[in-house]
Amino acid sequence: MTLHYAGKHRAPRQAGPVRRTGTGFAAAAALGVSAPLAVTALTAAPAMANGGPTVPQSSSTSTESSAPEAAPETTSNGLLQAGDTGSAVEELQSQLGVSVDGVFGPETQDAVEDVQADSGIAVDGVVGPDTRAALADGSQAAGDAESTSTDSGDSGATTASADSGEAEVSTASTSTAGSTAGSSVVDTAESLIGTDYEMGGSTPSEGFDCSGFTQYVFGQHGIDLPRETADQQDAATPVSDPQPGDLVFFGDPAYHVGIYAGDGMIVDAGNESTDVSKRAIWTDDVTYGRF
Repeated sequence: MTLHYAGKHRAPRQAGPVRRTGTGFAAAAALGVSAPLAVTALTAAPAMANGGPTVPQSSSTSTESSAPEAAPETTSNGLLQAGDTGSAVEELQSQLGVSVDGVFGPETQDAVEDVQADSGIAVDGVVGPDTRAALADGSQAAGDAESTSTDSGDSGATTASADSGEAEVSTASTSTAGSTAGSSVVDTAESLIGTDYEMGGSTPSEGFDCSGFTQYVFGQHGIDLPRETADQQDAATPVSDPQPGDLVFFGDPAYHVGIYAGDGMIVDAGNESTDVSKRAIWTDDVTYGRF
């Protein structure tokens, strides 16, 4: 009998994917790191590489540099100086005869320094008590006082001497407003445009201050005006309908005077920056007087 043995055949081994589980955790365990920390460590770098959130910066950054510096306080202590603004500056500019914009700028400072130089006080461009006194007509009269003793023969102005016995000119018969005489006064004033400004001056050769200019111009037409601005204001007949040839007074008592030229214009000796010029009246703080 022949015996046959059936061989046992093993099923062929099929290769399949090897699933490795927990390698990260195993590695973490091998390093002695807890699983959650391991996950963080393994994912942090890819997150940052892809624009993800980064570790927040410390909140202990000093705040000293972020605090804005306080702007320095400026006070005038009753003084007016470069950089100041407001109604006080406007009033000052009116006194100086410069553009009135309420800003103490270079033009205003130059005019202040001119007044200080002419008055023999410290030239610093700051308006304090001494400069205010110089701007007032009383101190301008100090300069005017020098010219009152000037020989009237060299000026051509008809300044009556105390003992001349000349009759006072009647304002009724010599009123300049609305007349040929008024136009003539303006013509004479305009003929002097460009003459130098000189505090205390009352002639074309030496220059004019404001009241010296008006006194000279009216003198050319036989009208005798006082020398000082406030006195001219007191002597004039107030009018509310100004005509060419009337006087324009700034302030009350007046600190400046000029000759009305019509259409809101004035001819005056303003300051060293303007000399004798024709310009628009720059403020409403004016009154008008007639001789």
